[in-house]
Amino acid sequence: MCDIYGGYAGIREKLMVKLRHPYFINYIEEPFIDEEKIALLYGALKGANLHIEQIEHYVVTIMLVQIALDTHERVSNKAGEEANESHKRRQLTVLAGDYYSGLYYYLLSMNRDIVLIRALAEGIKEINEHKIMLYQKAHKTVDDIMESVVMIESALLQKTCDHFHLAHWKPFITYVLGKNRLQKECELHVNKQHSPVFQAVQGIVNDKADAETVMNGWMMKLRKKENQFLENHTDISEINSVLRDTSKT
Repeated sequence: MCDIYGGYAGIREKLMVKLRHPYFINYIEEPFIDEEKIALLYGALKGANLHIEQIEHYVVTIMLVQIALDTHERVSNKAGEEANESHKRRQLTVLAGDYYSGLYYYLLSMNRDIVLIRALAEGIKEINEHKIMLYQKAHKTVDDIMESVVMIESALLQKTCDHFHLAHWKPFITYVLGKNRLQKECELHVNKQHSPVFQAVQGIVNDKADAETVMNGWMMKLRKKENQFLENHTDISEINSVLRDTSKT
């Protein structure tokens, strides 16, 4: 268990070093780092017969892609909400996202990881397609919305699992990350902030109370599947302690 915690903490610090650009630090918010995605990537790749240096390399580079996507999405979400936010700050945030993307391509190309680059590029394409559907409220059913939520949150990790032949991790990853996103969206709604998922659900069920019921129902369903998966896969259950700790930070 100490190995899991030590490896996770070391990777997080290496990622923070990559993200500390002296100019961006002065002008934009710190990038959001999804701690549980780091833990899930680390836990999965430990089963891929890789050296710790390789695991660190892949987790850091894949998280750079995720952070780039999250940074660009943050600009899109705030554009209509913060009329007073400076144009310069928004431009710098976009540039920061591009910078993180560039770091990812650079690090993978240094190792000639062309196949993985293609796999992640496909994941990025799928994420962006589902984001467009979500923001344009193009879904016909609530189940379709939830499918998009899961894809947006887990596509990069699923592509990584496919690349390293770790398919048994994929269901667990989708349960954890889907549940986490729904929790965040519910918190946004409760705090009267913009929640694209809640708005998409409400657009289908036509009632705020019904939308809340649907969201809570899906969270309970995913949490139940997560717990059942852990009961049946004791080989990966040690990662659960790390996930519980990261969710508190």
